[in-house]
Amino acid sequence: MSMSLSVEASSPLAPSVEASSSLAPIIEASSPLAPTINIKKEDIIVGTVFEQLTRALAPIPHHIEFSLPDDFFRGGESYIAIKRNIYLTKRRPEDDGIFCACQPLNGSSTSCDGDCHCTMLFSCCSANCKCNGTCANKPFQLRPVKKLKVVKTQKCGFGLVAEEDIKQGEFVIEYVGEVIDDKTCEERLWRMKRRGATNFYLCEVNSNMVIDATYKGNKSRFINHSCDPNTEMQKWRVEGETRVGIFALRDIKKGEDVTYDYMFVQFGADQDCHCGSLHCKEKLGRGVDLVLLKRKRALTKDCIQSLIRVWRHSHKMWFEGYIYSYNDERRLHTIMYTDGSMEELDLGVETWRFLPPIMNFRR
Repeated sequence: MSMSLSVEASSPLAPSVEASSSLAPIIEASSPLAPTINIKKEDIIVGTVFEQLTRALAPIPHHIEFSLPDDFFRGGESYIAIKRNIYLTKRRPEDDGIFCACQPLNGSSTSCDGDCHCTMLFSCCSANCKCNGTCANKPFQLRPVKKLKVVKTQKCGFGLVAEEDIKQGEFVIEYVGEVIDDKTCEERLWRMKRRGATNFYLCEVNSNMVIDATYKGNKSRFINHSCDPNTEMQKWRVEGETRVGIFALRDIKKGEDVTYDYMFVQFGADQDCHCGSLHCKEKLGRGVDLVLLKRKRALTKDCIQSLIRVWRHSHKMWFEGYIYSYNDERRLHTIMYTDGSMEELDLGVETWRFLPPIMNFRR
């Protein structure tokens, strides 16, 4: 028994469908614009026409092998990797007039290790020095960079992990980027804030000089903040140029996060700190708590003649010197700076840092 079903075309593009006793669907084009499709009676159910028309197509696999490229995991916002600072403002190289005549002592194969005049004044040795090839105080670009790996963290975005053991006082990496002036820095900050940016890579070196690693930089841009850091930024003179090096404050084990204290002025709302340190201040940009200040003051009583760096907010830069004396009654330290000037300070309330032991010296 056969049955026929016809569908009248309301337009030249609509097909007519007829049922027959054929064993397989046959597509007969009586007209290129009005094809006739013959199907069996028992196949006239919803979706059958589509299924039979697509039966000859290759099945779509449920699982497709796919992996994201490695670059996807290497740094959040894209940036261009560079090895040296790129100046977008006028570069002003200056000869600081500092040089040394160090020679290896006691059978050592290197000179300028700790008591070098240049080293104590945060100036890399130059061609004017007499230390020649034995110098350990080489310009940043000639120092080996530690093996570091960019990783994704749970709460702090991307971070940097040491892939080798790093000893206290050693050079880790240079902080590089685009060198811009204050006007350009302010413009970039407002532009980033308007687009909702939460990561900032700006390092203020001195008046009207900022290193911005937002668009161009190296792995140092991924170092996260810690209230108890294992590295610090140091401002050095390198061949007449002011540059920023990152040095280890203590021994750093392979696999350990590399961190430093941002000590930045908050731009906008407070940000939660997730460093996990026992001395965590909970908020970035917030002042140090009083308990930590008391501990800090107590630690400095027995540190006479230790070399330190003091942050002066009025100048927006670090000043190097050493602890000359301590007045227990007044709880004030006398600091002698590298230019010979002296000042009494309460190190419990000032922003300052001990320099690595290799940098300490005695008078």
